[in-house]
Amino acid sequence: MINEKNILVYVLFGVLALISWWLLKLAEPEQEVSEIVAQHSVDYYSLGYQKRTMNDLGLLSSEVKANKMSHYSDDGSIYLEAPVLSFFDEKLPPWVIEADRGILSNAGKDLFLSGPVLVSRAASKLNRAVQIKTSDLQVKPETSDAETNNKAELLSPPDSTTGVGLKLHFADPIRITLLKQVRGKYEIH
Repeated sequence: MINEKNILVYVLFGVLALISWWLLKLAEPEQEVSEIVAQHSVDYYSLGYQKRTMNDLGLLSSEVKANKMSHYSDDGSIYLEAPVLSFFDEKLPPWVIEADRGILSNAGKDLFLSGPVLVSRAASKLNRAVQIKTSDLQVKPETSDAETNNKAELLSPPDSTTGVGLKLHFADPIRITLLKQVRGKYEIH
């Protein structure tokens, strides 16, 4: 039979259990909740990416287009799929650089284009068209320089020149240097 004394004992034990549980929670150290971020993971991306840069006069100085752009938060690098870069000069047609893939690092100061790379500039009234076929090209957009240690073919119809290693400065004055094993086919004008 349950009497008032037994009920009081049960209630007292229940209250003691709750107080013990509450004191235990107060005494436990709080565990830090840490966010686990996968190393070198994409924090944002863009499909059909396009970026334009203007010069001090408000004229278009460069443009980057890519099928896809992925930004990585751990090192700030940007991966580009099928990038097309254009560098503009008000006096000449733009230089256009196309590649399979690209990685932009060092706060936009270094662009490594991997796979086949095509560098071209259309003809103007004073200059012939120029086309350079190479691979794995390192571009420094701020200084208008590009270089590779791989084979390069320079075409400016009807002339063609091949070599291993290339240095290109695509701002005025334009300088194209093939470093070694240089061979050319030239038509006399």
